[in-house]
Formats: sequence, C-alpha cells, structure tokens
Amino acid sequence: MSDQKKMFRGTFLLTAATFTTQILGMLYLIPFYSIMGGEENLALYGYAYTPYTIMLSIAAAGVPGAVSKFVAKYNALGAYETSQKLYKSSLLVMMVSGVIAFLALYFMAPVIAEAQSAASGSGDHRWSTEDITSIIRVISFAVIIVPFMSTWRGIFQGHESFGPTSVSSVVEQVLRIAVLLSGAFIVINVMDGSIKTANEIAVFAAFVGAVGATVTLAIFWRKRKPFMAEQRKQDTSGIDLSYSQMYKEIIRYGLPFIIVSMSIPVVLFIDQMTHNNALSLAGVPGSLQDSWFGMLNLTTHKLVMIPTAFASAFAITILPFITKNYQQKLFDNVHSQVKSMILMLLFFVIPAGLGMMILSAPIYTAFYSYNEIGIMILTFYAPVSIIISLFSVTCSIVQGIDKQNLTFYVVIIMLIIKAAVNIPLIMNFYTVGAVMGTAIALGAGVIMNLIIIKKHGKIRFRAFIAPIFQIIVCALAMLLTVEVVYYLLMMNIDEMTTVTSVLTLLITVPAGVIVYLFISFKTGLADEVLGERAGKIRRKVKFL
Repeated sequence: MSDQKKMFRGTFLLTAATFTTQILGMLYLIPFYSIMGGEENLALYGYAYTPYTIMLSIAAAGVPGAVSKFVAKYNALGAYETSQKLYKSSLLVMMVSGVIAFLALYFMAPVIAEAQSAASGSGDHRWSTEDITSIIRVISFAVIIVPFMSTWRGIFQGHESFGPTSVSSVVEQVLRIAVLLSGAFIVINVMDGSIKTANEIAVFAAFVGAVGATVTLAIFWRKRKPFMAEQRKQDTSGIDLSYSQMYKEIIRYGLPFIIVSMSIPVVLFIDQMTHNNALSLAGVPGSLQDSWFGMLNLTTHKLVMIPTAFASAFAITILPFITKNYQQKLFDNVHSQVKSMILMLLFFVIPAGLGMMILSAPIYTAFYSYNEIGIMILTFYAPVSIIISLFSVTCSIVQGIDKQNLTFYVVIIMLIIKAAVNIPLIMNFYTVGAVMGTAIALGAGVIMNLIIIKKHGKIRFRAFIAPIFQIIVCALAMLLTVEVVYYLLMMNIDEMTTVTSVLTLLITVPAGVIVYLFISFKTGLADEVLGERAGKIRRKVKFL
C-alpha cells in the first residue's frame, strides 16, 4: 500500500474514532447537565480538568509523540532493532513517570486550588478551595496510567498502525461516560448525595476509561507481536544506539511535544486564572462568574472541540509519514502530503465551524438549555475551532520536518500574547473576551508555524490558494442556505425549546451538508481535496 493510501486510511480510522469519541463526549453532557442541574454545578468539573490535563502533558513528557516519530524514523532506515529497543524501555519509563506525576498533582492540589480561589476575586462563589482541592486529588489517579497508555498508542502509530489507537480511544470514552453518568445519577438520585460527590465520581471515570483502553491495546499487541518479531529479523541497518543516545534523541523530540500538548490546556488555564478576576474588575457579580466560566470551559468548549476532531486525527496521522519522507529527502512527497492534509482539514473544518456559529442558538439549547450568554459565547467560539485545528496540524508538520526546536518559541510567544490580552479583553467583552484572546493568540501561532513550514519544508503555498478560496466560497453558499432555512423556521417557532431546537437542527444541518457537498463535487473541489475517493463517492451518490 502506498504512503498516500496509508495516510488516508489512517486519517479515516482516526477521524472516525475521534468523531465517535467527540460525539459521545458531547452527547453525555445532555444527561449529565440534567443530572447536575446547570452550568454552575458543572464548574467544579471544569476546575479539575485543566490542571489534570497540564500535569498529564508533563507526565507524558512528550514521549508518545516522540516515540511515534522515533519509531517511524528508524523503521524508515530499516533499524527495527533500535526502534523496538526504544519502545520497550519507554513503556517502563512512562509507568514510573505516571506514578511521580500522580503524587505531584495529589500533593500540589491545595496550592492549585488556592491559586484558583485567589484568581477568582471577591464575591459569592459556589465552590470553595477545599472543594477544588478534593476534586483535583480524585482526578489525579488517572495520571498514573494515561502516560503509559498514550505511549503505547504512539508505538503503534510509529508503525503506521492506527487501528489500535482508534479502537482503544472509543473503548476509553464509552467506559468513562458509562461510569460518569451512572455514578453521578446514583449519587444524586439514589443515595441523595451532594453535587460535589457526583463531580468527584465523574472525574474518577477518567481513570476507569484509561484502564479499559490499556487492556484493549494489550489485546492488539498480542496479535501484532509475531509481525514485530519478524520485522526485527530483517534489520540489516547496522544501527545500534545506546540507551543514552536514544533518550537524548527522545528528549530532543519530546520537549516540543510537551510544549504543543500543553499549549491548549495552558490557554484554558490562563482563562481559569484570569476569567473571574477580570469579571470582578469589570463589576460582574461573583454569583455569575462560576456559571459563565462553566459555559466557557465546559459547555461551549465541548461543542467547539467537535470540528477540531479532524485536526486531532490529521495531526497524529501525518507525523510518521512526513517524518519518513523528510528523512529520505523526498520533498515532493512532503509537499504533497502537507497540501493534502491542510486542504482536507479545511474542507471539513471551515463549514463545520461556520455552521456551528450560525446555528449556535439551537445547538446550545438542544444540548443544554436556552441561555443567551451561553449562545453568545458559542457564536464567537465556534469559528475559533478553525484556528485551533490549524494550530494543531501545523505544529505537527513543523515537528515532522525536524524543526521541533522552533515549536518551543512559537508556543511561548503564543501564550505570552494570550496572557497579555486576556484580562483587558474580558474586562471589555466579558467571557467573550477570553474567546477573542484565544483566537488572537492561536492565530499568531498558526502564522508563525506556516512561515517555518514554508522556509524549511520547501512547501509551495501558492498551490493552496485556489482550493482554499473554493472551500470558502462553497462554505459561504452553505451558510446562505442554512441562514434562509433557519430564518423560515424561526418565523413559525414561538419558543426555543429542546424539542424545537432538535427539529431545527434536523432540518438545517442536512440542508447545509447537501448544498456544500453538491457544490464542492460539481465544481471539482472535492476531486482536488479527496482525490480518487471523490470518484468513488460520486459513483455511489448519483446526484453528485
């Protein structure tokens, strides 16, 4: 199978899995929101997840991505012995790293909670320092196993095998949601327990999900072991790196992966540390601050991350292929793969992000309840998903062309911009200001990444202009259709309820999708982006 076909297959598998997990991660919020009783009660859940995600990035130390890159590189050179030697030891290192990170987060929980409370400013807040400390300690148990699990996925990906990552991620999400919903329901409705206890059960579900994913990977590993052993016998490269040499290379690869994996969580943490304080300075009552923060960091964020599912899949898939071709100095292949990935990403993400912006009212109401503030935040946040997606994929490309050292400077500058603009923007635009700060900071990061890719990857971006323009035109035609249909429906709907919102989405979303696909196939855009797959789709769907 050619690299291009493997890349498309891997992208399809990961996109399908990521979409499944994202959809499940969005759908569970409907019953969870109902069980917990609103954004303010969900805020505690959000306070736990951001420090957990940051500690997870530190615990993994960029090893999963670095291992994927290392294995892909040395497999390309035929040094199968070296790649196997590395990943066996890396799993042991990640087990130790997970335990150390768990202890660090567990004992640092009071400090983090105190800093969060201090950043919240004055006012009547729903959650105390002790509440935040307790829930951070509960979620810290997941840090023990997740770095090990993630590194195992990286090993499979380095071998250009994306099925194990896809299946294990779905298993992880299903188990997590099952424990989260059943646990929260039993605590509140059967045991008559507290909202705090229900939140603690909900975050502990991350540990259960990770265990399920690890067992799934072990099953795949058992099946793939004979193939790995056969590969090892074919090693005639003569390359034999010591552990010291290997881990120097892993550290060189890993540090940028840490920085990139931490970038979005740190952006959210900056919001967490500045949001309530900036609202206090703007005169917003403390009773509203937790609720608005819950909308920013949980309810709207969960929805916005659906379009970015494409980016997650593409970033993981593209890395081993670009690494291999770059190492073999096949720059035309690198250009072709970068072009395919970016255009395919934008082909899906631009209409999804803009469509979510137009339909923010029925989307937010369908999944939660009608809330003017939540709808307004989602309206501004939805198109930012395009920038988040581009940032993720361009960072992966920069690492694939072996310029990962420059990623450090890109992310640091991006975070400095976010920290500098956040409080002034929140004071002037309230919670929407935090979204604006994220868009500005990540937009700057994307521009810097594209400059690096053009200079060092020999990518000819002029070839991207025409298809990107076509994607935008098709997306605007889709938006016009959706807007007209939505307007006609609103003329006949008296009140925005969950039922009317769902009905609105069932009519407007298919209308938009059909128009977008019809125009993109008739203009040849789909052929440009999807290649031979467009022809297969056209043969199956006659009207295209």
